[in-house]
Formats: sequence, C-alpha cells, structure tokens
Amino acid sequence: MRVASILIALSSAPASPAGRHALRLAESLAAEGHALTLCCLQDAVLLASEGAPGEARAALDGLLERGARCLVLGEDLLLRGLRPAERALTVDHAGLIAALTAGHDRVVGAL
Repeated sequence: MRVASILIALSSAPASPAGRHALRLAESLAAEGHALTLCCLQDAVLLASEGAPGEARAALDGLLERGARCLVLGEDLLLRGLRPAERALTVDHAGLIAALTAGHDRVVGAL
C-alpha cells in the first residue's frame, strides 16, 4: 500500500461526536502510516489550544508522535479567547489556503 499525504480539515469541537469521529479517523490513518496534517478551524481549534480536553490532548499527542502536523487558524483561536498550544502551528488565512493547496494526495473534511 502506498503511503498518502492527507490533510484533514477539522471544524467540530474535539469532545463532540463529530470531533471524536475525526480523531478516530486520524488515528486510523496514522496507524496505516499515512503522512497527516490536521487543520483545526472553527470549534476544532480547541484541540490545538492550551485548554484541550485530556482525551483529545492525548489523541493529538499520539498523532504528533507519529509525525502528524497540526495547524490551527489563529483568528478562530482569538474569536474564542483561546491561546495555541506549543504543539500546534498557528496560521492565518493565507497559511490555511497554502496548506489546503499544498499538493496533498487527499484533503478530507471532518465536519
């Protein structure tokens, strides 16, 4: 099986059913050896913030240990009064567009 570069765009809070499903999807893809980039938008920015829930923080830490990257939209953090965690790279809208068009094999929306 060929390893793919996959960007997962997350928009749901990590504790929501959709957010938990998105993290399970990411864990499954990472376990298969795919190169992942998580892009946290809207309520998903909580995952990449200092206030991430424990279970979600552990899931993200595991993904990062497997080589995943985590991007977080800075404007969405600010709108929610959150600060980014050290493990996430804060991007602006131009950085978000660059990530989405970076030539990944697949872009998956996990709403």
